[in-house]
Amino acid sequence: MGRNSQRRRSARAARAAHNLRPDLSEISRVRAQKRLRADISTWMENPSKGPGGTFLEGEHPSDPTMVMAILMAWLVGAREQITEDQARDTVLWVSDNLGIQHDDLLQVAGFIGHPDAPNLTLNQAVERYENPMAFVLSMVLLSGGLVAAVGGADPDWLKQFDLTS
Repeated sequence: MGRNSQRRRSARAARAAHNLRPDLSEISRVRAQKRLRADISTWMENPSKGPGGTFLEGEHPSDPTMVMAILMAWLVGAREQITEDQARDTVLWVSDNLGIQHDDLLQVAGFIGHPDAPNLTLNQAVERYENPMAFVLSMVLLSGGLVAAVGGADPDWLKQFDLTS
């Protein structure tokens, strides 16, 4: 009986080793948050270039699930502290400065409390974009818009909404 238990544990460990689950350790989370803020900072210096992608590319890319979780934390955290007018200003800033269609931004603007945004779940919002990366990019754009319109153009303003253990 002991030998079978050992085999089952070994088989479970082998299956777990092959699963590609996101590393949500504190160090990884802090690094991803810093890289996202750095990309937003670079983008804020020249909005016409759009946000960078070092958080998903480069030498040490972040897990896309972690990136999505961090962005959601920022947007939902901001929703608790900003007004509806600030949410409108955020969407207008992104739309005016980057030429992004206002209606496209509204799909994620509900997460920051925009009064004209549809009330969507996370899954519904991702489905509306038909591509998870387009959805993540929209969240990055909205985060940058928050920094510009509400955070005084200081990407560190987002730190208050960072994920914590």
